[in-house]
Amino acid sequence: MNRSIVEFYGEKFNTFVLFMQKGPSISLFISGILFVLFFLSACFNERSPKNPEENTGWISPTEPNILLENLKKAVSTLDFNNYRRCFSVEKFTFKADQTIAANNLGLFSNWIWDTETQFFNNLRQASTPINGNNSLNFSNNRFINFNPDSLEFTADYNLSLYHQDTSFKAVNFSGLLSFQMKRNRQNEWQIITWQDNKTKLTACWTELKQHFFAP
Repeated sequence: MNRSIVEFYGEKFNTFVLFMQKGPSISLFISGILFVLFFLSACFNERSPKNPEENTGWISPTEPNILLENLKKAVSTLDFNNYRRCFSVEKFTFKADQTIAANNLGLFSNWIWDTETQFFNNLRQASTPINGNNSLNFSNNRFINFNPDSLEFTADYNLSLYHQDTSFKAVNFSGLLSFQMKRNRQNEWQIITWQDNKTKLTACWTELKQHFFAP
């Protein structure tokens, strides 16, 4: 507690004691009791420190499903800080749809975190202000556990991302993705490897990355 506050209430309490020594009345006694209670409340009713995660929308991903929810929020809001936290930056690799990658070997042969960062920042710049209708949804979720700290997540995805790049018309994307996920030393799950597969005529995530890496 602030020292000046303690000194202030200490002086008030000493004043109260002097009044009591002079012959306290019932009303003074009651007032004194209330004062002491107030003083003790001010001393011990300290506010707990604010959780630093409260304003970020981030939840510690101690379970794979929590990580997936964090990813959905980060993508729909294009929040780079939370998006980055979903991945193992040092080990991350993206494996593009094989057909599209075959025609873009120079781009997709070594897609690491630095490449992902450039793509994401370009996408965010082209999508500002962020559209509230952005969304990412998974369906037909499948988990394959390799061991307690490693698993594979596979799902169909539907992604809606609205941007202002008139040279790229697609805003809805779909396909099949696979995440290799591992638990780190902080007991939090992260994505290590991301495989994308185009399954429909709709544009897929690989095509989104291809365009916004160098729009």
